[in-house]
Amino acid sequence: MSERWRVLALMTIAQAGASVVQQALGSLSPILVATFALSKAQLGTAFTALMLGSACFTAVAGALTDRWGERRMVLLSGALMTLALLAVTLIPDYAWLVACVGLFGAAYAASTPAGGRAILAWFDRDRGFAMGIRQTGVPVGGLVGALTLPLVAHAFGYRVAFVYAALVIAVTTLIAVIPYREARDQRTPSASLASITRGMRTLARDPRLIGVTLTCMILVSVQLAMNAFVTVTGVVSVGTTPALAALAFACAQGAAVVGRLGWGFVSDRMLGGERLVPFAIICVLAALATATLANLHAGAVIPLFAASIVLGFSGAGWNGLMAAAMAEVGGIDRAASALGLALTAIFGASAVAPTAFGALADHTSLHVAWLATSALALVGIAPVLWLRAHLAAPGRSAPRTG
Repeated sequence: MSERWRVLALMTIAQAGASVVQQALGSLSPILVATFALSKAQLGTAFTALMLGSACFTAVAGALTDRWGERRMVLLSGALMTLALLAVTLIPDYAWLVACVGLFGAAYAASTPAGGRAILAWFDRDRGFAMGIRQTGVPVGGLVGALTLPLVAHAFGYRVAFVYAALVIAVTTLIAVIPYREARDQRTPSASLASITRGMRTLARDPRLIGVTLTCMILVSVQLAMNAFVTVTGVVSVGTTPALAALAFACAQGAAVVGRLGWGFVSDRMLGGERLVPFAIICVLAALATATLANLHAGAVIPLFAASIVLGFSGAGWNGLMAAAMAEVGGIDRAASALGLALTAIFGASAVAPTAFGALADHTSLHVAWLATSALALVGIAPVLWLRAHLAAPGRSAPRTG
């Protein structure tokens, strides 16, 4: 195996371990609801804490990655995530759970900027496909979590499930960082934090970063609705068992693996590096899938699984495209900073979405909440179409973010 593919494998392993809880916390939703007697809005608050923690620290994590390097940041991120999950087990209280999940989200913040910077440094071609492979670590971790966390929780309690997840993160982090070496020429001095800050201000005004980020803010809201409420929808609307609902969620995560590979491959090989058209198609598919979830009825198990798979492929399959686009906007010196800026806004949107969805469902119904999510997905087409027109205007660069 060549060095760059070995690096890709290591970064994918680290991302998968970090995502066991970040993506699959929703597989524990029925158990958490029963344990703490939660409303849908309270359940959404736990997911809001997860994403709010990431939103508050992602830009900082991106800047520190450009300053210190990806290896240190992956190690620091893994260590803090492990400690946060172990802390969950100390006090069986809902408020403590929310606080520890928020700390976990803050620690998770460094994983994408660090991994994205590593891929940009090692891959001078097929970046979209490579980034898609690395980003498959997210749904792979989600799939592992969806299949195993409920089983551990049902057998031993939710606190043992968090201990199990902490061990997974600790092991995968060590597997990734021990053999990893950075591609940066060691003779090249690290950029100062002042120069990185100036570069981030410039990036924040780049139309490419703005357009793609706006669409991804909408898509991540759809993704978080899936993560938090697909299992609840299966139990409440379709009447499945929690185990069968968790299996539908696991199928969604499996489809997300295919989506992250497929969208990156199509973007690189079939569209010549074009990142924007795939985003528009993803929004349409996500809208169709969430509209289907809105109209599920008792016994509609097959539509539940079909909608979950399409939603996973689209609403959770866009992240590799985003990472490739942001890394290419920032270039090798500012890749993590660009990802950090974009992810700050994206995690901010994802912090609002679960609580908003849950509150809407509490005050109306799951049917109305999913229909609102479907309409929101269609709105996500507008920013990338605007950006494509902007880049195609006379005097602008070609209509692609790459």
